[in-house]
Amino acid sequence: MSQSPIAVLYRDLADKRHRVAIRDGEVELCYGELIDRVERAAFDLIRRSLAGKRIGLCAANTWQNIVAYLAILRVGAVWVPINPNNGAQLNSALMARANLALALCDQVSAESLGEPGAEVLMLDSWLGGTLPAGALPAIEEDPSAPFAIKFTGGSTGVPKGVVQTLRSANAALASLEAFYGLQAGEVNLVVAPLSHGASHYILPVLAAGATHVVLSRPDRGAILAELKARVSVVFMPPTLIRMLLNEGDFAPGDFPSLRHLTYSAAPMAESAIDEAIGRFGPVLSTLYGQTEAPMAISALTPAQMLQTQLRTSVGFAFPGVEIALLTESGEIGGQGAEGEIVVKGDLAHTYYLDQPELTEAARHQGWLRTGDIGRIAADGSLSIVGRAKEMIITGGYNVYPAEVEQALLAHPAVIEACAFGVEDSVWGERLEVAVVARAEVETLRLFLREKIGPVRTPKQFHLVETLPRNPVGKVVRGQVKALFYPAG
Repeated sequence: MSQSPIAVLYRDLADKRHRVAIRDGEVELCYGELIDRVERAAFDLIRRSLAGKRIGLCAANTWQNIVAYLAILRVGAVWVPINPNNGAQLNSALMARANLALALCDQVSAESLGEPGAEVLMLDSWLGGTLPAGALPAIEEDPSAPFAIKFTGGSTGVPKGVVQTLRSANAALASLEAFYGLQAGEVNLVVAPLSHGASHYILPVLAAGATHVVLSRPDRGAILAELKARVSVVFMPPTLIRMLLNEGDFAPGDFPSLRHLTYSAAPMAESAIDEAIGRFGPVLSTLYGQTEAPMAISALTPAQMLQTQLRTSVGFAFPGVEIALLTESGEIGGQGAEGEIVVKGDLAHTYYLDQPELTEAARHQGWLRTGDIGRIAADGSLSIVGRAKEMIITGGYNVYPAEVEQALLAHPAVIEACAFGVEDSVWGERLEVAVVARAEVETLRLFLREKIGPVRTPKQFHLVETLPRNPVGKVVRGQVKALFYPAG
């Protein structure tokens, strides 16, 4: 049996009780105060008969968000994060599918909540008073019990509900603890949304007796000020890193405590990686995961990121995670030809909400099918070529948009790119690409022809100022295509 991840909150409590756990503006909670607030909120959930039930949480990055998250876990309820950056219509649909027993929301996110189909408690008033204390149940120990229901980004279609079990959550927690090696007194800057990837840092940081500094919005000046002052670890999307690089002059010596500037969710251009390392120092790291295998499939450490041949990869498998490739013939292999990336281990103990057929289709001989096409190099590093469902067949050749985008990102003038296919009477599908770049089209065309050949060089280049993204920051290929071909 394995305990719920919430158990790490109490680890070494005698030593950390008076240390600062959360700093949010003028609010500062030490560990003793945090646990008291969490347990009072948890007891109130028990009084409302919500232990083990599904509880939605739609809130900005605040200390109240973290307290509510921990209280949900403490009573063995199922955490259902709802992104306040979604529209109300989408959130209403997602919450209906989750069949919530309660929705927790803050004032700034209320308009985004939509119709939850359940009672709504406003965090500000719920946690603003003094809740009564009371006895709490033992911490959940069934590894197959649901920990969370998270919805996929929906970048390739309708968001799917993924049920993450305690076993999966514990695996992600252990991997991140080992990867970062946080120590008491160190600081994690919470800047990415807690409704998405940043939530995975809540427990590893608290387990170590370290401190969360919470920023309610990604203000670039405030982020740089915190990074310069005391931050050891920060997780953010590549787009935000690029924005910071345009925010005035700074150098590695300005960040004396910073050990990890971690990005995920999308690739970074090689020129941006070089600049980030040059200006922040040798602190850049990256993680590869997906909702079905959260955060911790593979990673590149800051030291590995300095090896230029590894920068276009997503690194090496975490301990306890097996990675292989599924060939078109249905065989499981390793190094060599391309194949669908498959994963095995406790991390992959997830399933789709109310979709058993989809869950079964995502499995192959005990392996989780990620839907990503990849290669495994001789050194064991994993590179992503593209998504299986996004393959373009042009002139009889199979082309993955991601391999075109990755090649373009190697050009120093390219900031980001998104390739897509368009129906064509001659080619079957015509390869095109939208590019944010400081270069002429012909320069990019010649660069690609030399780097990946004429077959994978798009027939049409579209220079744009920005690319459309979904609420979790991923470029939405269908929306990019619709910029130029609204009818589909």
